[in-house]
Amino acid sequence: MTKLPDDNEIDFELPFGEAEMSLLVRQDGVPPSGKTVKHTADAETLIAMAARLQVEAVADLSFQALLTPLDKSCLVATGKLTAKLRQLCGVTLEPLWTEIEQSFTIEFQPAERVAQYMVPEDDFDTDLPEAMHNGEADIGEAVTQILAMEVPAYPRAPGVSFDGYGQSEDEMAAEDKRPSPFAGLADLKSKLESDGDET
Repeated sequence: MTKLPDDNEIDFELPFGEAEMSLLVRQDGVPPSGKTVKHTADAETLIAMAARLQVEAVADLSFQALLTPLDKSCLVATGKLTAKLRQLCGVTLEPLWTEIEQSFTIEFQPAERVAQYMVPEDDFDTDLPEAMHNGEADIGEAVTQILAMEVPAYPRAPGVSFDGYGQSEDEMAAEDKRPSPFAGLADLKSKLESDGDET
């Protein structure tokens, strides 16, 4: 789904086939029995991927997929990706390593067919097929998008807990019991309504 980037977002969208880990496969080059694709990102790609994923570093990234034809113009890819990346702990800010292993199934259809799908803006569950251009599928970019969804948004080192910005448990409990300022407004509204009924 296309959206306008926020001021704090970095726009990484590149022309088809020119992404950080683009790997193009022609639909007419996949036999009925299928075609296995194995790929390991090189050092230059790992650096670019760290910037795209907004992590400290990507030490390893590879995937293997079996592509098979769905019909004369579509493909489906099933496989698994593995990655190792370094992030900062959201509590201690110390570096930590995250290992990701994720299976996937990706369907590719011609771009003109994908453009005909109508999905409501509030529908976040429907997965549209990936668009093919000129008979080519970018399996590398599709895998990158899957990886991006698996990167922890708030990484935390093992055994580390969030203690409420340095507050003790007693302080946090007392803050939870503190009357809300809106409670006073509700009491005032109730009193005014009661006085109005008496006049």
